[in-house]
Amino acid sequence: MMEPAGDACCGATARALDMFNRRGSVIAVVIGGNPPDLMSSCTGSSSSVIPSDHPSNNSDIDTHCQVDPQSDWRPPYPRLIAFHDCLSLASAWSLGLNPSLIDDRPTGASQAQSPCEDDSGDGKSNEMLASCPAFRNELGSEPTRRLALSRHTNDGPLEVHECESWMREHTAAEAGILEDVSNVYLGGRLCAARQPKNVIEPQDIGSYYYRHCFAGRAHVEYFGVDDELGPIAVSMVREATEKKGDRQSAAIYRLIIRISDLEKLRTMRVAVPEEALSDSADRSTRPLMRELMEMVCPRVSFGCMRPALQSPRVEELLMKMDEQPIYTRYKVGIMFCRAGQSTEEHMYNNEHSSAAFDEFLDFIGQRVRLKGWDQYKGGLDTRGDTTGTHSIYCEYQAHEVMFHVSTLLPFTPSNRQQLSRKRHIGNDMVTVVFQEPGALPFSPIAVRSHFQHVFIIVRVHNACTDNVSYSVAVSRSKEVPPFGPPLPKGATFSKCADFHDWLLTKIINAENAVHRSKKFATMAARTRREALRDLAENYVGTHQNEGPSRIASRFLGGSVKRRERQNPKPFLANTRGALSWLVDVHDHSTNQRVSCVLGLSQDALVLLERPSGVPIFCTPTHSIIGWANTDMGLKIYYDHGDMLLLRCCTETGTDVELNLLLQRLQAVTRGDEAKEVVLRRARLSDSWGFHVQDEGVVTDVEMYQTAWKASLRQGSRIVEIESLTVATLSFDKISEMLSERDAVRLLLISPANDGSPRRGCEDPHCPAVKGVEQMLTPDAFARQPISYQEMFRMRNREYGTSPANSPAGSLEDRSFNFTVKRTDGMRANSTWYRSFEIFAQPPLQFLVPAPPRAAHRALL
Repeated sequence: MMEPAGDACCGATARALDMFNRRGSVIAVVIGGNPPDLMSSCTGSSSSVIPSDHPSNNSDIDTHCQVDPQSDWRPPYPRLIAFHDCLSLASAWSLGLNPSLIDDRPTGASQAQSPCEDDSGDGKSNEMLASCPAFRNELGSEPTRRLALSRHTNDGPLEVHECESWMREHTAAEAGILEDVSNVYLGGRLCAARQPKNVIEPQDIGSYYYRHCFAGRAHVEYFGVDDELGPIAVSMVREATEKKGDRQSAAIYRLIIRISDLEKLRTMRVAVPEEALSDSADRSTRPLMRELMEMVCPRVSFGCMRPALQSPRVEELLMKMDEQPIYTRYKVGIMFCRAGQSTEEHMYNNEHSSAAFDEFLDFIGQRVRLKGWDQYKGGLDTRGDTTGTHSIYCEYQAHEVMFHVSTLLPFTPSNRQQLSRKRHIGNDMVTVVFQEPGALPFSPIAVRSHFQHVFIIVRVHNACTDNVSYSVAVSRSKEVPPFGPPLPKGATFSKCADFHDWLLTKIINAENAVHRSKKFATMAARTRREALRDLAENYVGTHQNEGPSRIASRFLGGSVKRRERQNPKPFLANTRGALSWLVDVHDHSTNQRVSCVLGLSQDALVLLERPSGVPIFCTPTHSIIGWANTDMGLKIYYDHGDMLLLRCCTETGTDVELNLLLQRLQAVTRGDEAKEVVLRRARLSDSWGFHVQDEGVVTDVEMYQTAWKASLRQGSRIVEIESLTVATLSFDKISEMLSERDAVRLLLISPANDGSPRRGCEDPHCPAVKGVEQMLTPDAFARQPISYQEMFRMRNREYGTSPANSPAGSLEDRSFNFTVKRTDGMRANSTWYRSFEIFAQPPLQFLVPAPPRAAHRALL
């Protein structure tokens, strides 16, 4: 009888130790001679043994132990946790690079010569650049990926073979910060077509989150090493939100969770409203941190976390580690290629430059004397002239670039390899190859280097004349993601400031893209992992164990079940960061469905492609003018009526997530739900009775006519005509459709509260409506015609404000009855169009005079 009791004792002890080890407590228990029934009553289970390395399925184990380690990461409360930036959103949804797929193959230009390389290249070449194995060429004919339906995507989808080399829109390429906490520039109030195209693609600029929201404030840190996730560092700060109007002031908890596991580098910068926390009276640091971690990242075993030492050194190390991925200094190689040359050896052995090459060098930067140079030197000697006497230096948008010019570096006649030049240029990630007319096509296979990943080839035409121009081609390693700005069609630039800005932007984006490649991302993850481990081992205090009585009661009383959390209600209106949804988006560039994660903050709407995590669409919330829920999906209209089509993915089959998304749109944008209106007239000769602009803005409505009775009002915006998006139609096509039909179906967005139309672009006469994408200076923008709002106010002053003369403020302001028809199959709890069928009455001879200086056209 003693042997079974011993077995039971050992089993219960092992289980108890396993339970407490998982909870982060360390105890030593010695139990002997207890009978089986007593041990069974103490443990609350049978005497089976559960090894400590085997996760238990019982309810006494923490929630994070029940999560499958191989399952995808997903935020437990995506409509409650507000994300600060795109990287945090991608990390929470397990998007991005997986270093476990990295092998030991050569990288850079040497990858093209590797015998194990089975990639033959993309086959694209011209007179400047040859196709090369393991490299992708950009020659100027690459398409731009546009998800929304607009005049750009109305020509039809792209071919499948074009998708590998396509470029992102500039608005998506510069997407980074989703929550403005430090006056970060998030774009102007003009449409995307009017924004600068030469944008520096952001790095992890969310790294400044700790500096802006934590440093210098009362906050706490917890460090630890998780058995599965590796070293972890968590920072938490409480921040009171501003009181607006009658709303009571609230508070949010900001967290930074830094994880560097074997799978990938994860950083989550989030905010959680205080109202979402439980009503527990215990608000001490450790229980509060535990509850927040369970809401944000339940896979982290909080039992391994220890409070960090209260030292300025900890804050300094965290700030340095967070901001390590930010680069503002670049060293770039420039090689000189004469006529008839193409190999690396030929270019390194060009001892002197030419007039055309000197002209290009003086154009791209300034020639500086190295001796005594006190700014960024890029590895060059500024004391003894051992790396030459001069170099080319440039500052561009707070970035410093030092060029390693082959002809300005020391030349050794007896050394054909020119190691004194190659040791600088060969270690640069980006290299500019300047070609004179007659040079042979360049190929990266002619270069031996593990670091040179991007080559920008520039060929001069009509050098040293007033008509000098430059042709450009780009070749990048296949491991380097595409980067902008894209090459225009023809890929030829004149010598001007636009080309200077384009080239420097391309160079900076090229090196930033190299840092995102597998090789360098793995190196950065390894460095960060060691830094986190050092913090967890050397900068933590003693572990605050629970009291002995509480430990004994838990052990002797059996397992303690954790109180299940209620699913908290999302606080949409008070959250500034980005809430997230899993959606399927219709990509109008390829006419295919794309799985994405949608993030919607008070500042921007962004779509991250799965599983890459790359932002493929972004627009500021002020550009969203309306939305409509249809059988095809949710249509979101922005800028000049461009349409984004998506569907919310849900596991429950209900419209809960869709309704939350509609509430979020209503809270953070100035748009409104679109409504469907059907106009009918008895004869084709009868007038519809309204005036409209090119982009669908209704500028005037004849009272008591067909349009007026159908609730069209001055300032309404037509976004669809017969299910065709107005942004894809010319004004002649709109006129033709309206003149040839006796019944027409319109999709309208009501005016704003002041009667002005909802605009995604503040310029009411934006040339982008007619397909002209040009930048206007502030002076030119100020000289534009009078705005619609001012025009509307002038009209009211001139013609009075009586109810008979003033248009209604919204579509709901009607003085007649209408019939609401619900489409078959629509659920009662869904938001659908309302269809108003109004039949034309005999036309009246009363016409509201057109407002002064109104740029509109009449539809008769």
